Amino acid sequence: MLVFNCTKTAAEFFTVTRQGKKQSPLEKPPTPAIIDTQHENLPVSSWLVHAIKVQRKNVLIAMHVHTRYAMVFTGLQKGNYAEFSRQWLERLFNNMQFFGKQFELCDETSFHTMVEQFIRQNPNPCFCQRGDRSVQSHISDVVWNIEYLADETGGLPEDLVQASLFDESINSTLRSTKTHKDYFHPDEEMFLEWISQYGKLDRSEEPQVREYFRALRLQMPPLLPVPEHQDEMQGITETVLRNNFEGKPARVDNVIDFQQARANKKSK
Repeated sequence: MLVFNCTKTAAEFFTVTRQGKKQSPLEKPPTPAIIDTQHENLPVSSWLVHAIKVQRKNVLIAMHVHTRYAMVFTGLQKGNYAEFSRQWLERLFNNMQFFGKQFELCDETSFHTMVEQFIRQNPNPCFCQRGDRSVQSHISDVVWNIEYLADETGGLPEDLVQASLFDESINSTLRSTKTHKDYFHPDEEMFLEWISQYGKLDRSEEPQVREYFRALRLQMPPLLPVPEHQDEMQGITETVLRNNFEGKPARVDNVIDFQQARANKKSK
């Protein structure tokens, strides 16, 4: 089950009044606590969503409760929770597919299977209002980073490439929680959870994946090949969004090539 736990500002963002009637996706929390990982014997993917204003634009921050993996969304219209869900899913698929192909742990066919497994376990998102101090403290750090970026560059991420680069930056930052014995990188923990939950990664393979991440942090990621089954991947993603997330079809144009994106940024 996919749960979007909303802070007060996020709950207000997703709630609108139209023709005198209040409209909101918020419902009763499905589990007693935000950190619960099971609901009716099914796994729970719990996220905390927070809303702020930066340069008079709406900014939403979604952070995974257990791995502290975060994604930032800008320019969304108030009350449009379907569009938020669409962009959230599009970004997560792109970011996870990047690491899967980078480490040669999946191809188009196997990633297709992971997407289907994700939808079977998370058919529709649940929006509810509640928070968590520990997660909120890490979200506050992301808020500082997005505000600093806006001040330094004069703007916010405007497209999938820019947003994914920002995601990469904040998720490669070391973090700590009471439930983790050591410091950790959110991108590493999130990918391990993703591929273990929806792929076929064996526990014995986890140390090798961590080695891949260590090597990746020491060098720029190499160029990725263009997926051979791009049309098929486009089709499955659009179907998922249309049938399960009540949003218009998304454009998942290829795994984000961080090296080329950085090169383009430097050349400007």
